[in-house]
This record gives sequence, structure tokens and C-alpha cells, in this order.
Amino acid sequence: MSDIRNVNQGLSVKSDHQTPQQTNSRFSTQTDIQSLERNLLNLHQFVNAIAEAVFVINNQGVIEMLNPQMASVLAQPKQNLIGQKWHHLLHENYRSQYQQLTNSWQGRNTLPITHGPAEVVLNRATGGCIEIDLSLSVLPTEICAGERLILGVVHNLSHYKAQYQALRKQAYTDCLTGLANRHHLQESLALIWGESVSNQQPLSLIIIDIDYFKAFNDKYGHVNGDRCLKSIAQVIKAQLPARDCLAARYGGEEFVVLMPRCHLQDAELLAKNIQSAVSRLEFARLGLPASTQVTVSQGVACEFNGQFRTAEALLCAADTALYRAKNEGRNRISLCF
Repeated sequence: MSDIRNVNQGLSVKSDHQTPQQTNSRFSTQTDIQSLERNLLNLHQFVNAIAEAVFVINNQGVIEMLNPQMASVLAQPKQNLIGQKWHHLLHENYRSQYQQLTNSWQGRNTLPITHGPAEVVLNRATGGCIEIDLSLSVLPTEICAGERLILGVVHNLSHYKAQYQALRKQAYTDCLTGLANRHHLQESLALIWGESVSNQQPLSLIIIDIDYFKAFNDKYGHVNGDRCLKSIAQVIKAQLPARDCLAARYGGEEFVVLMPRCHLQDAELLAKNIQSAVSRLEFARLGLPASTQVTVSQGVACEFNGQFRTAEALLCAADTALYRAKNEGRNRISLCF
């Protein structure tokens, strides 16, 4: 099938002593073969004309046709791909699944037979992998010289995946500080709260407020105020004890840290580390006087053994502790027991 001319194989040579019935049969066979040849040629032209990346495999899973777009997806010349087993192009996590799928289609005569679209991963000749959306459809045998052929349609998802990740980062990240934004914080708090309560594990929360930040802005300007916010955000992020801890900008000059599986004492230690690191910040590199200093006040609360009924109650408890720290003179840590 990989060469249209193969359709003519096995044709008998005309004999001078054929009966009229044999002659009519031969003309009928020639007509059928010519029709199949036209169908195959049309299929080749169809595959090459499609704007999407497509390929055609036979009943043994061998690639018979593909268009330039598919060769580009795989980063290989067409001639290197014709005759290959298409399963070998799949990432090993998907290979067995699709082998079983196409094997199950053998012997089934009812059409349509389709699968997908589904997200899979292909191996590339240049190294690495590419994520694609794959659809498979069995073609009618009358247009395939009587063979069982399967048409694959591929959409390259790498661009869309990258775009999705960029949009997701934009939706969940505070654009100034690079920390999680309030929306991300609220989603994460609800999720982590549920897991902590279900698993009977502690969950600590810290609210951090920059002391007298309005006065800093008024004295040094909003540009330097933004630089101050970014510097403190970097300090907070650098002090996080585990990957599943989350630092977020809560609003204005306030930040929140979520600490799953951490008791109150663990959160207090982190708050002290943040307090110490903020006190060591140097603002001379921002063009401010060397004497410039910034401090933070912090409120800490911990859910464990049903101390709080809801995640919002935990947040409110930490907020109350924060205001106590500010009322007691600022630049200090207040715990909610």
C-alpha cells in the first residue's frame, strides 16, 4: 500500500484464447483496480492537502502516509517515517494503551470506529517530547484498496500549554512581588484546610504587616515603596521551610504564609526568622539613606484538633493577633493560643 503501483501486482496477462465471459471479467477487474488506484491517489492528495498534521497507518500499525505538517511535529523527514511502526513514536507511558486499542479494532467491520481526541506525548527525533492532541479514525475500506487503514489527526499542544501556563501564572500571581495573589491564597487555604482537618494534621497561618508603610511611601515615594514590598516578599519566600508552604500578598503591605503540617511553635520560629531577615535588609542599594530600616508585625494562629471551626476563623484569629502586635508597639510577633 505504501506505493500505489502495488495495487497492480498479481494481474494476469491477457490470453488470446479468452472466452467473452473471461474478457468481461477481466475488464471488470481492471475497472476495479483503476478505481482503487484513483482512490489511493485521492487519499494521498487528501492527506497532503490537510492543514492539520495527519498520518495514515495500516492494520499492522505501519505508517503508510503522512503530510509535511506531521513530519514537522516529529522533527523528522517524511522518508524516515514511512514504514515505521507508529507506536514507537509514542512515549512509553502511552505505547501499550494504543497498541491494545488498535489491535482491538482488527476484525471489526462496523464503522465508524474512532478514538479521541485525547492528550498524549510523542517522542521527537531531536530529543525530548511533545504534547499533542490525537484523534484516530478507521477509514472505509472502499477508499483504501480494500485495506484497513487508520487516519490520525494531531494538534500540537506545546504552544497552548505554554500559553496556558503563562495565563495561569498571571491569574494566580501578584504581579509586583511574584508571590501568590489573594485569589490563589483563598483557593489554597480552602484546599489545605480540608486536607489538614481530614488528616488531623496542624495548619499554621501567619499574617505579616509592614510597620508604618504609608510613612515610608510618603517619605521615599511609591517607586521605592514598591521596591520595599518586593524585597520583603523575597525575604518571606526565602524563609519558607517546605515546598508546600505558600507565601501570598494579602493586600497592600500585608502578606500571609500558610504552613501545612506545622504546629504553632514551628510557625513562631518562621516568624522570628522573617523578623530577623527583614531587620537586616539594606536599602542603600536602592539609593536610600543607609540608616533606612523597615520592620514588620506578625500575627500567628494554628488549627489543630478542632480549635477553629472554619478556615476563615483561622485567618481571623491570626489577624486579631496581628492587631495585638501592632497595638503593643509593632515590630513584634503575637501568637493566638
